Amino acid sequence: MRFGLDYAGGRPGGAAIRAAGFDFVVRYLSDGGPTLPGKLLTPAEADDLRAHGVSIASNWETTAARMLDGYGAGVVDARAGLAQVLRCGGRQDRPIYFSADFDATPQDQQRINAYLDGAATVLGRANVGIYGGYWSVSRALDSGSATWAWQTDAWSGGNVETRRNIHQTLRQPVVGGVVCDLNVAETTDFGQWDFAEEADVTPEQEAVLRDIQIQLRGPGLSGWPQLGTDEQGRNRTLVDGVAAALARISELEDEVGELRTEISELEATTADLTEQVEKSCGRRWPWPLSLVEGPANLVGEQLARLESMLPDLPGLPGQGGGTQHTSSSDELDSRAKR
Repeated sequence: MRFGLDYAGGRPGGAAIRAAGFDFVVRYLSDGGPTLPGKLLTPAEADDLRAHGVSIASNWETTAARMLDGYGAGVVDARAGLAQVLRCGGRQDRPIYFSADFDATPQDQQRINAYLDGAATVLGRANVGIYGGYWSVSRALDSGSATWAWQTDAWSGGNVETRRNIHQTLRQPVVGGVVCDLNVAETTDFGQWDFAEEADVTPEQEAVLRDIQIQLRGPGLSGWPQLGTDEQGRNRTLVDGVAAALARISELEDEVGELRTEISELEATTADLTEQVEKSCGRRWPWPLSLVEGPANLVGEQLARLESMLPDLPGLPGQGGGTQHTSSSDELDSRAKR
């Protein structure tokens, strides 16, 4: 059971309608003139209602007794109504309720039914509905002229048409500053534009779907103990387990990224240290020879210096212009000096 509104004196807006606890409206497809500025459903209003999750069903009404104009009037009004439905984003396969907004007599019913028959040539019989009191609605349903019924408590004498889809009560709440009529949807599909037909399934298909549900949600639909518990201590379902695993993977990826950053920093530091070591070592000797590196260098330098002085020392072979003859004593003395 769903609760909704119909209105013509203004447009409350989707937000106000939802805030007041209603989730559908029956909206008019015809202009009400200056005295009823909110009667006509506009594309902008339809968009606003949909944006706030408010379902829309549609009605055509110009004057209270318009249906007494018969078949031709039904054709004209159905064409105009369908055009407005499509202009507002509605569907061609959804019903339009046509209003008998007066206390119709049995004699009036023939022309009412003719009007509905004319509308059916445009919409198809399956999409023709009637709004009215108990007797006009019941007679239209009995004759097959209407398929959908929106019964008002007015002109009903307390009688209930059990085939009705929508019940218009006599209550008139004020929503968004607009006086509205309170309605109750008494069937799941009451002609709303956003209704989606549920596909029938065989018992075998239902068993398969149930098995899939158990696999996903665990025995008794209470989760799988093997997957651990959530923050509230409840066993995780398969979906919860996958979500937890993905979250952990994301955490690990972040940790791996941080480790990679640290490794890169360490590699850069190691490279800097290696470069500094190479610069500081240069051509030095390895330890422990490096301990005598200084003295050895000094000795090497002195030897190189003496070697450079050897050609200038007297008495060395190759010096002077001729051959010198010395005594044995002079030679010995010379050797001794060296």
